[in-house]
Amino acid sequence: MPATLALMTVAAAAGSPGWFLVAATACFVAEPVVYRLFPDADRPLRWGELSAGARVLIRQGAFVLLLVQAGGVGDATIWTAAIGFFALDWLRAGALVGAATIRRVNTIPYVTRNLGEGEPAYPEAEPAWHVRLVILIEGYADVLPLLLGTIGLLADVLELLIAGLLGSAAGTLASCAAQIPHLRRIRSLLNARRTGRDVRRRVRSYEPEVVLYFTGMAVNAYQANMWLETMERLNRKAMVLVRTPEVVAALALTRLPVVCVSRAEDVMNFDWSSVRVALYTGNTGKNLHLLREPDIKHVFIGHGDSDKDSSSNPVSKVFDEVWVAGPAGRDRYRNSDAGVRDEAIVEVGRPQLTGIATGPTGNEVPTVLYAPTWEGWDSEHSYCSLLTMGEKIVSALLDQGLRVIYRPHPYTGTRMASAAAAHNRIIAMIEKANQTGRGGHRAVTGAEASLHECFNQSDMLITDISSVISDYMPSLKPYVVTNPHGANDAEFRADFPSASAAYLLGPGCGELADILAVTTTPGRDPLAEERTRLRDYLLGPAEPDAMTRFAAAVDTLAEAGPRSTLYGFQTSRVPDHA
Repeated sequence: MPATLALMTVAAAAGSPGWFLVAATACFVAEPVVYRLFPDADRPLRWGELSAGARVLIRQGAFVLLLVQAGGVGDATIWTAAIGFFALDWLRAGALVGAATIRRVNTIPYVTRNLGEGEPAYPEAEPAWHVRLVILIEGYADVLPLLLGTIGLLADVLELLIAGLLGSAAGTLASCAAQIPHLRRIRSLLNARRTGRDVRRRVRSYEPEVVLYFTGMAVNAYQANMWLETMERLNRKAMVLVRTPEVVAALALTRLPVVCVSRAEDVMNFDWSSVRVALYTGNTGKNLHLLREPDIKHVFIGHGDSDKDSSSNPVSKVFDEVWVAGPAGRDRYRNSDAGVRDEAIVEVGRPQLTGIATGPTGNEVPTVLYAPTWEGWDSEHSYCSLLTMGEKIVSALLDQGLRVIYRPHPYTGTRMASAAAAHNRIIAMIEKANQTGRGGHRAVTGAEASLHECFNQSDMLITDISSVISDYMPSLKPYVVTNPHGANDAEFRADFPSASAAYLLGPGCGELADILAVTTTPGRDPLAEERTRLRDYLLGPAEPDAMTRFAAAVDTLAEAGPRSTLYGFQTSRVPDHA
């Protein structure tokens, strides 16, 4: 990019329209090539003072210099180019500022769903065509006047310059016009005082008793989505409270009211007087903004039940109660140094698992679900098999003539580029297998299908240490757990009780052929009985069912009155200025 810009400047100084046209063409071709090869190119280019805006200005300045140096070009044409570029750049700036404002929806203080007509709802997404147009305006706003103007200079048809300027201006004005309804909507939503009054009135009218609290990015929304149906089945008025506006749009369909309160001071000054129980899906800093409410009973329910360290996090002791699926969850806290009191732990099962089918699927071709976890926040807490074993596993399954469903964790590739690369290679393997064989293999990502739907389509699971194991248990179908670090089998099962009824797979995957021979042959599954015992240990008893136990736990807290009554101490609200 710097080389082509330098060549344009040299050609302009030399008054050579031909070389300038070659350099300009090379410069415009280089832009998409660079970003395709180096997606993060913006950062080093900004460090080198060559942002997209700077590159546009350099090209425009070079073109005006070309007109001055070429000879035979009247002052009127030079001034037309200079003033035209000046006006175009102001239009371009307005379009880009508007686009940036539209995309900064995380600054909206309140957004709601299912609270009635006229509510402050999340803005509609930008049309795809407008997103592409803004990209063109940012980096290619000068392509028409530069190329047409240079051609006009060579052909002595200088009107082409005007045509290029008008064409670019028309595209920029089209972007500005398309932004107007979005900007009006956002302007209304940014009026925190008015929208706040409206939201508080709607929530007071609804009088929620139970709040599902979630804070995180849109990619984390699955952590709340898994609880929505359960919350809908409660016999109490329930509401979802989130802290990031884009999460409102990312949540699955639900009939529950959804409220986003972005700012901490607004959460702390909100009227929560009708709320008796708050259920938290994660241990995050923003929990504090609701935890300070003294009369609400605060309960950690998490977003999965596994042997990972996060399932016995010491931060959980800030909650009044911690709800786990079964005895295994209680034992994790009891055996850790988390500091959670045993009497604060309540076993409620996993109400989400009622739709998981038990027994044979009837698949014509045995189907294996490979569902690895993500690479973790750091290497010390990584249970991921994807980087070292993923391709071996999928390749072996395909070679055995089995149908493969690949369902990675939503976070896959967010920390390590190598994990994203391994994921992409597995996707390519599956696509190739579908093209060259009888197909039917699937790579399930995003919201295409739920994990539980994948469970019901599979005859066997291969996964890592994660909550996927516990969730698969109701099926009583065989499962394989990866041991990517090659730990001793006995020690591995002792450290991770959820793998006690699993077939273990070492880093070399040499055991996989024998495992498949056993698990795909009816009557040759020696761990079937052990899985039944483990299911009850991980998830609790089958009777009463998990939904009944969960609802009873909610009712117990909701009917106990304010938190100060339940726990026998006097509370007072912390002053808002504290």
